[in-house]
Order: sequence, then C-alpha cells, then structure tokens
Amino acid sequence: MKNKLSVLMFIFLTTKLLTTFAFSADVPMMTKGQLKSMLGNPDLVIFDVRLGSDYFSSDLKIKGSVRPIGACAGEGLPSYPKGKTFILYCSSPNEETSISSLKHILEAHRMDGYTNLYVLKGGWEEWLKAGYPTEKK
Repeated sequence: MKNKLSVLMFIFLTTKLLTTFAFSADVPMMTKGQLKSMLGNPDLVIFDVRLGSDYFSSDLKIKGSVRPIGACAGEGLPSYPKGKTFILYCSSPNEETSISSLKHILEAHRMDGYTNLYVLKGGWEEWLKAGYPTEKK
C-alpha cells in the first residue's frame, strides 16, 4: 500500500510540474532584478493580479503597482498607451495566475498592438524574499 501511494504521489507531482512548465513555456518572463531596475520608469505598468484572498491578506504591494479593475489586467490595458511595458505578478511561485491573466490579455488584445507584456518570475513571494521595494496599498 505504501508503494502504491508513493507511485501515485510521484505521478501527481510529475504531472503538475510538467503542466506548469508547458503552461509557462510560451509566456515572456521578467526577473525580479530586471523589474527592480525598471522601477520609476514612466513607461512601466505593474499589475497586481494576486487572487482576492492573497491580495486582501496583505497590506503591501510592489512599489508603483496597480490593481486592475476586477483583478483582470485585460480590462485595464486599453487605458494605457501601447508602447508601455506591462508586468503582471501574483502570489503563486509558479506564476499560474499571472500566466493565465497574460494569456487572457494576449487573446483579448492580440490585434491591439500591445507587445511588451511580461510575467514576474517568482511572483510576489520572491519579491518579498529579496527585500525589494514595497508600499502600502
């Protein structure tokens, strides 16, 4: 019985890892160091797409980030010029929420000319661990 459980756990974890890798393979990523070096740039827009429970359980956000209308970055995108650089971040260390949001934006705005769209690699947790700039919401 113990061996069957171990095999099932191995299959589950392997499947989850492969799914996450495949899901993020075609999504542009930006490292926390790259984003930190861009803070204060007027052509930068940082979207906080953390899920409601994650967002509301913290009183902090990445410095300069905005919360999109209804937590859907795609709805707020058209209010910004196309030449801006957009970064999405969430709480998941595997960036699932950010990746899902970015894919939604790409589908909804494919023909609109928005091309500088990225997901923050490591998300909110990695940003906090690094001690990078945050601010009160």
